[in-house]
Amino acid sequence: MKWLVSLVGAGLVMVTLRDLFHTLWHPTRHGGLSRLVMTALWRLARRFRAPGRVVGLVGPLAMVTVVSMWTVTVEHIATR
Repeated sequence: MKWLVSLVGAGLVMVTLRDLFHTLWHPTRHGGLSRLVMTALWRLARRFRAPGRVVGLVGPLAMVTVVSMWTVTVEHIATR
């Protein structure tokens, strides 16, 4: 059972690193996780019809959210 958890953790790190690479150094819209997070935040802002000032903060908030997601995923797996 321990090997299965290690295998899943290694796979999660690989997916995160692939997403990080494609988003930062190969920006051809292939970074799946970050694209999903950013799209979801934009749709939430549109759905709740946030005022103009709040909509202007969605982009930076999405970027911070994506970087935090990468950091938490890799850090959590690396400490296990």
